[in-house]
Amino acid sequence: MFLDQELKKIQEDKNRLAICCDLRRRLVHIEVQGICSGVRRTFSNLSLGLAVVEQIFSFLRERSKGRSR
Repeated sequence: MFLDQELKKIQEDKNRLAICCDLRRRLVHIEVQGICSGVRRTFSNLSLGLAVVEQIFSFLRERSKGRSR
């Protein structure tokens, strides 16, 4: 009887630990997705910024060519 109670308690503890581990695994997965999304967003913003700078330089080059004629 005493051993049955101990085994039941151990099984419950094991089940709680399994649930905690699963939740932590899911949380890590979500955090990694968030980090990857942030990195992609940063690169997207960076490439957009570079495109804008490229357009500005192109505009300034065309403008300076027009003045030098």
